[in-house]
Amino acid sequence: MKNIIHSKQRLLIIIGILVLFAIVASSDYLMFLSIFSSINAIAVLGIVLISGLTGQLHLGQAALVGIGAYVSAILMLKAGMSFWLTIPISVISSAVVGCVLGIPTLKLSGGSYLALVTQTFGEIIYILILNAVDLTGGPFGIAGIKVPEIGSFKFDSLQSYFFLCVIILFVLYCVAKQIIQSRYGRIFISIKESEAAAQSVGINTMKYKILAFTLAAAFGGFAGVLYGPFIGYLSPEQFRWQPSLLLISMGIIGGLSSLEGGIMGSFILTFLPELLRATDQYRLILYGILLIFTLAFLPSGIVSLFGKSVKEIKAMFKERYMIIFDKTIVKASQSK
Repeated sequence: MKNIIHSKQRLLIIIGILVLFAIVASSDYLMFLSIFSSINAIAVLGIVLISGLTGQLHLGQAALVGIGAYVSAILMLKAGMSFWLTIPISVISSAVVGCVLGIPTLKLSGGSYLALVTQTFGEIIYILILNAVDLTGGPFGIAGIKVPEIGSFKFDSLQSYFFLCVIILFVLYCVAKQIIQSRYGRIFISIKESEAAAQSVGINTMKYKILAFTLAAAFGGFAGVLYGPFIGYLSPEQFRWQPSLLLISMGIIGGLSSLEGGIMGSFILTFLPELLRATDQYRLILYGILLIFTLAFLPSGIVSLFGKSVKEIKAMFKERYMIIFDKTIVKASQSK
């Protein structure tokens, strides 16, 4: 039964992406946002593996995206390497950095400590990129990153690049889905549910947490490879800790424990600020209200609405309302 549900969700994702492509194909601006959403979604798939499945709060994903982007750009511009050849090198580079970072970091008890360390890691990468002027261009960044090409065909139009990003996103989604359904995915989930219980049956939890962190870093590196040619310019400010907060917010809003939710959240939180831009100074306020509402009434993300009837959704909202406000009333009465 679960496999049938997963197949339906996968089908919905594919249909949704194709419909979105058909809708935005006539608008360069919306096409730009769609490409950006797809790249963000790849990075968020990694966050789902480490934070959603394994329960380790990771706030350094943007830095790993930056490593993949810079390695790819440097290899193309300074070594004359093809875009396609830079993919494995860039992904492996991000994965190795993620593994090295994970060895000492994941020994922490998780939660706020792990979040603080991974956020600090993002700032360290920013400083390294900023000061490696000869290699990265420092504060001036790297410009003139060429788009990928196959023979005489170049992915130099927004439509063609979006098509490339969607294909890669779907392939990586299938890879992540296979990981989740494998033995490794079950171990990741067991660590999130109870690390002590997992250790009691002989699972080396540290080993598997590092593996999850390495896989998340690899997905981040892949997103970085696509980001460079898309924007055409890289600078250190693009990969500080703020984008990492946005990436994990995408996972939380869509559904941090679901790959489909991660993809959905990436598209929503990439498009939403732009759709609210017409509200001028109220844009951030409305954006914040929507985030708070989702966190309060949909703790499992928007994807939790899938497969439910209107009656079930109403009951779910009513239950969340009672939980939130009943607790508030009880605490207020106790304080008196």
